[in-house]
Amino acid sequence: MKKILILLLIAVILFSGCVGEKTVKMGDNISVDYIGSLENGKVFDTSIEKVANENNLTPHGGGYKPLKFNVGKGGVIKGFDEGVIGMKVGETKTLTIPPEEGYGQTKNELIQVFPIVQTILATTEMPKEMEIPVSEFEKVVGPGHKSGDNVGIPDTNINITILNITTSNVSLSYKLKVGDNIWSKGSPWNETVIKIDNKNITLRANVSKNVIVQLPSAPWNSTVVGLDNVNITLRHNPIPETIISSMFGQTKINFNETSIIMDQNPELAGKTLVFKVTLVSIDK
Repeated sequence: MKKILILLLIAVILFSGCVGEKTVKMGDNISVDYIGSLENGKVFDTSIEKVANENNLTPHGGGYKPLKFNVGKGGVIKGFDEGVIGMKVGETKTLTIPPEEGYGQTKNELIQVFPIVQTILATTEMPKEMEIPVSEFEKVVGPGHKSGDNVGIPDTNINITILNITTSNVSLSYKLKVGDNIWSKGSPWNETVIKIDNKNITLRANVSKNVIVQLPSAPWNSTVVGLDNVNITLRHNPIPETIISSMFGQTKINFNETSIIMDQNPELAGKTLVFKVTLVSIDK
């Protein structure tokens, strides 16, 4: 009997130990605190507010709290996802993640280089008449129009005449004459109508040498350094390294002495990442 009791006691101790040693496995919902840094020690992200403040990081939009994710579901980078497997609650582990298991290698096709000095045409042409889908037309000027109506294009001083309108398409003609000065919101300069023929309207930029202009969507401004009847020469004025966001993702912009480099690779592409991870909980 005594021997049986001893065996039962050992079994209980072993079973209790197993329960206390639950580890992370695929499919678990877990939460972790982390500090992410580069190989040189520079911290780029963390879930811990004190660490963020010490490293002058941009505040998290949702505040600082443990990161929650389902292991193996791709919610985090591969090296992080696989690195937490086998961890126990309260354990801290350092994960060294190569680019292949992080944000991938840098792709040259995602890097575009443009000259810092650019020449563009001083004149442009646009068709005198055009046909567009009714849905596109109504999105800009609103519904309820008919043939013969004169309509102003929003954010410009340009008027158009509706030549014909059906349930699917609308034919339009610009209401312009030679000498008209036209403007549109966001354009770097006004333009003058210098010619109208049966098909096209020719416009010339109203701009002077040495003025500073703002090109649409560019985070830098540009100086007109050359001007003649054919071309406008712009020098794009350097700015510090900048990251802009668009529907296509983020683009990092850098200037050197001769070029503008626009890089759409993820900020951490090509870099080995080091994460100090503490497992906070394994959740159901």
